[in-house]
Amino acid sequence: MSIKELEKYNPSHFYDVKSQLKEYVYGNGEKLLEKGKAKRNQIKTIQQLQEWQSYIKEKFLVSIGGLPSNETPLNPQVTGRVQGDGFIIEKVIYESRPHHFVTANLYVPDSIKEPRPAVLFLCGHDPLAKHSVEYQKVCQCLVKSGLVVLAQDPIGQGERYSYYEHGEEVVRQGTTEHTYVGFQCLPTGYASARYFLHDAIRSIDYLISRPEVDTNRIGVTGNSGGGTQTSMLMLCEERVKAFAPGTFITSYEENMITGVPQDAEQNWPGLMQYGFDHVDILLAVVPKPVAVLAVTYDFFPIEGARRTVELARKYWELCGKGNHLYYIEDSSRHKYTMNLATFAANFFCQVFGVDPGPSFEQRKNQGIQTFEPSMLWCTKSGQVGNEIPCSQFIYDENWKIINVLRRERKKQEEERKRNRAYDWLRKKVFYQRQPCQMNVRDITDFQYGNLEIKSYLWRSQERVMNHCLAFKLKEIEKDKNPAVIGIWDGGTTRLENHFDWILKCCNQGKVVFVLNTSGVGALSPYPIGNREVNDLFGMVYKLGDDLIRQGDSLCALRIYDVLRMIDLLEGFEGVDAKDICIYAYGNQGIYGQLATFLDPRIKSVTIVKSILAFSDWAGSRYYKIEDTMSIVLPNVLQYFDVDDVHKWLQQEGRKETEG
Repeated sequence: MSIKELEKYNPSHFYDVKSQLKEYVYGNGEKLLEKGKAKRNQIKTIQQLQEWQSYIKEKFLVSIGGLPSNETPLNPQVTGRVQGDGFIIEKVIYESRPHHFVTANLYVPDSIKEPRPAVLFLCGHDPLAKHSVEYQKVCQCLVKSGLVVLAQDPIGQGERYSYYEHGEEVVRQGTTEHTYVGFQCLPTGYASARYFLHDAIRSIDYLISRPEVDTNRIGVTGNSGGGTQTSMLMLCEERVKAFAPGTFITSYEENMITGVPQDAEQNWPGLMQYGFDHVDILLAVVPKPVAVLAVTYDFFPIEGARRTVELARKYWELCGKGNHLYYIEDSSRHKYTMNLATFAANFFCQVFGVDPGPSFEQRKNQGIQTFEPSMLWCTKSGQVGNEIPCSQFIYDENWKIINVLRRERKKQEEERKRNRAYDWLRKKVFYQRQPCQMNVRDITDFQYGNLEIKSYLWRSQERVMNHCLAFKLKEIEKDKNPAVIGIWDGGTTRLENHFDWILKCCNQGKVVFVLNTSGVGALSPYPIGNREVNDLFGMVYKLGDDLIRQGDSLCALRIYDVLRMIDLLEGFEGVDAKDICIYAYGNQGIYGQLATFLDPRIKSVTIVKSILAFSDWAGSRYYKIEDTMSIVLPNVLQYFDVDDVHKWLQQEGRKETEG
């Protein structure tokens, strides 16, 4: 057998290793959701409901790292006006944070004589955002009903591309940009969702500043990513009196089993560990009026939307406000349809006591004339970053946080910092794990030249198998031989790149174990859709996101796998348990480095071409995003960075010279 053929070897003939990571992630998620169901079922009084609301709102804010300050003056500018049929559109720019400019269109009905109710419209992932045809129609439907409407561009869309250099996108707008910077936020503990939410809060601040707006009658709606932002406001914004989240509300259980990934700001780190589900988004605002907008053919599963609304209804009834929860479902694919827009307009008018004017059929027959998108630009060129030299984006905010955390770590007494880092990392690595008997399986033998190669499977924990290929010289005679574990990107599917090193170690009398941690190499899960397993938004990304939502991560899980292999080798025939080393190569070599920090049984670690620090890629303007989910360790920079670990291992004499 050639090395290329050996790279294709898969132990699935012995055990279905390709399904196990998905089943493990989904199984743990279902347990957490059951915990939430049990807690919600205990709510029998209004006081208990209010206690749960406070609890879940607190946990939500903790999960995203809290909110930035609201002290920045908005400094609003009206850069132009466009006259519509019965309304005027003002083109507005304001600052949500210092040098973070929000572009928005304010729709105001003609001939306003007194303050009117207002609706904040939050856009989904359409690249054009507020000035897209779909969203123009929704906003016109709302304003023609007599409501003031503010349509705001989200970060990374409309006029707010964050990576726009010399007139071109460097990082693709929308979901890719959101996730690109979202990865970088996770190690700091300040999730990207906080910035999307904060912009929406500042947009409410702007609405309140307008004389046309009745500050006691403000509503919010949006679909898809705008439904996400609406939901986040439901979890923290008391000034909003009515909500219409669209094409987002479902359930985590249904979302998990679709296999459909979401981008970074839609996943709130660790919130599921408290039993949080989409029903809690609705519960958070009981007994305020809420209209859940859904479409039948959505990739946010309609089954989850229907079930979630029905589960939530009893809590409105508990408060004597059963008629304050509405549900509308249109026969459509993922979209804010005109039927949904009309329902939302009528909902807000009813809640706020406004005569909506002509019926939907009359309005539909009149038709809605949209504007050419550039007519609604707030900037001349269509991009804030192209026009305002001092403009900043999430990357800039995150870089400041990275530097603050670095300074804070430097101030800490060294031994205390090390102990704190160790305790935190160990807690994360062992979180939710279910250790069990390993029951190693010797399943296949191979020969290559003078090498004897064996394939081993064992249980790392309940429902999770790990795998390795073990290499040694045929003529090796010692009963107890030094062992070295090779950990690198791709595991046993990347043998050829490392074969010279394998041969060198074997010729030195060592046994080499090339480890596949969960979801790596021969344990790679089945793909979803048309994406490769390790693509952005592929299956590894999707499962990693689910783990982060649960308070876990792929990185922590795989460090645990390394530690379990040390357990395995302690009683392994032909291996000297006192002479176990690790060879950590490339990004995924971080698992070996952090396992060495946690486990004194590992004699030393050799580090080659690995990440020097989490802050290196998290603080880089541009980085290689492929398979980044594999190295994300949420909150790590609040405790340590990789260079700290290198120093501690060096002091112990357990870090070899870096290649």
